[in-house]
Amino acid sequence: MPGSSPRKIFAAILMFGATVMAQAQGIDTRWRLLVVDLKHEVKVEATIRFLGEPVTESCMGSSWKRAVIEAKTASDEKFFPLAEPLAYQIQGGELTLGRTAVCDGYLFLSGRSKGATIQGTYDAVGIGLVQKLGHFTLKRIP
Repeated sequence: MPGSSPRKIFAAILMFGATVMAQAQGIDTRWRLLVVDLKHEVKVEATIRFLGEPVTESCMGSSWKRAVIEAKTASDEKFFPLAEPLAYQIQGGELTLGRTAVCDGYLFLSGRSKGATIQGTYDAVGIGLVQKLGHFTLKRIP
């Protein structure tokens, strides 16, 4: 880098390393998922793991990765189907998790991190339609 000081280069290397570490912490980690409806009634409780592997089937563009369900303690398949493959992506600091293999019938959890917790909304998304169905919380399992 012409004109760059060694201090700037060192700072850039440190920032790159910190970014890589932050991204790596989320991959292959276990999280407790709680999904509630608009009345705040629990519909889904499960343990999921985020993998770094790309999904094999997706109707959505972008780069989606696999998430797997390790355990379910409560599951309303009509509300949020856990039996179907799940995928996730992180863009602009926001996690989106849901099914991407069912074209035009997307059910997504979308939220932002607050430390070891991610909170957000649960929405049905279609062409020109977003319908809020509930809320969710993901808590990292140490």
